[in-house]
Amino acid sequence: MAERVLVGFDFDGTLVALSEHPNEVGLTAHTRALLTRLAERVPVVVITGRSRADVTGRLEGVPLFGIAGNHGVEPFGESPEVIALVAEWHESLLRDLSKRPGVGIEDKRFSLTVDYRHAPDLEATREAIQAAAKRLPHARLLGGRHADFNIAPEHAPNKGTALDAFMKQANCTAAIYVGDDRTDEDAFRLDLAAFAAIRVGRREHSAASFFLEEQTDTDRLIELLLDRLPS
Repeated sequence: MAERVLVGFDFDGTLVALSEHPNEVGLTAHTRALLTRLAERVPVVVITGRSRADVTGRLEGVPLFGIAGNHGVEPFGESPEVIALVAEWHESLLRDLSKRPGVGIEDKRFSLTVDYRHAPDLEATREAIQAAAKRLPHARLLGGRHADFNIAPEHAPNKGTALDAFMKQANCTAAIYVGDDRTDEDAFRLDLAAFAAIRVGRREHSAASFFLEEQTDTDRLIELLLDRLPS
C-alpha cells in the first residue's frame, strides 16, 4: 500500500454475495461506504463477467477509476465482429440446448453465460453444454463458480489483460486483485513485481496468493487496506 497501487475487484461473489436472483443484487450500504472511501484514496476498478452497463448502475456514486465488463472484453476488445460472433453462438446454443430443462442463456453482446443450476440432471446438462460449446467457432469456455459456464471469444482480452491495462492507464506500479471464481484466474496469474492476488474461498491449484474465507470478509479486507494507506 506504500506504492502507487491499483485495487481491483470482481463483482458477484466478491463485492456482493452470490444470489439465486442476480438481477436483484446490490452493494450493502457498508460495502458501498468502504469502497467509496478506498476509491477516493487509490485507483479502484471493477472487472466483472456482467455487462458494463449492468454493473455500472449497481456501482453508481462510487468514484471508480474504471469498470470492465464481459470478463475484460468490454471495453478492451469491443468490436462489431465480436458482437456478430456472440450472436451466432447464441443462435447455435438455442438450437442445441432448447430441449434441455433448466438451462438459461444470457446474451451480454460480448460474451454469453449459460446457467443450468435449475436443471434436474446437472451432470448430463453440463456435458451437453460442454459438447455444444465445443462446436462454437473461436470460443473459449470459462467455468463459473456455480452451475454455469461463461463463453467468451478466444484470444480476446480477459480479466488479467484488463487489470494490466488499467494499471498502465493509472500509472500504477503495484496491484491488488480480489475475485472468487475460475474466470478470475486470468488476473491471479499476472506476472507483476508487486502484486497480491486474493481469492474469496479456497480452491486447490488456484494461482491466488491469499484467500478470504467468505464474501463478507471483503469488507474487512477493504478496512485493512484503508488502515495501511500512508497518511
